[in-house]
Amino acid sequence: MAEDCSFATVRTENLTYCPNKANVGGVKAKCWYIPMAQLKTITKPTLTQDTPYAESITLTALVPETTKGFKRIDLVIDENELKSNLVGAKGNMKDQAQFDGMIPNFVKENVGFIKRHKNTPMCYVVEDSAGQKWVVLEAYMTKADATTAKKYDENSGTAFNVTANDALWAFDGDILELADTPVGSGG
Repeated sequence: MAEDCSFATVRTENLTYCPNKANVGGVKAKCWYIPMAQLKTITKPTLTQDTPYAESITLTALVPETTKGFKRIDLVIDENELKSNLVGAKGNMKDQAQFDGMIPNFVKENVGFIKRHKNTPMCYVVEDSAGQKWVVLEAYMTKADATTAKKYDENSGTAFNVTANDALWAFDGDILELADTPVGSGG
């Protein structure tokens, strides 16, 4: 049976703006990550012609495998950015999500994180300055530059970029942040 491909019934909504409401840019100075293979459940919304815009991009579940959980990355303040992009040709556009982060300090752990996960498909959860959690699924590192910086007063650390050929998703639930297992404990 042929699917109706008409734009005659596509949902439309007003996108209003209140100048009295505080609207700020940026993201908070932390994010969370987990390898995609360690996520047990990702529940995307069921879309109908009546699904509101906001609900159409909101995940309802993001559950790690048993004994797994998200890990936190502390970030340099004001050096991070989240983007929802459209890529492709007119009439055949596709979603792309991107996160640019800066991990403070040129230390072994940070350089080791990049080395270990440069080719790992990841899920990143980034909280914006207003407190909304955003999810980048199936994200791969596309760039990572660790630097000591040239001068004493410059930021040393690792600037990294991850990109996903998928939509940027919202998430309103809690993030299960897993504590580190002490070295030598089999974790």
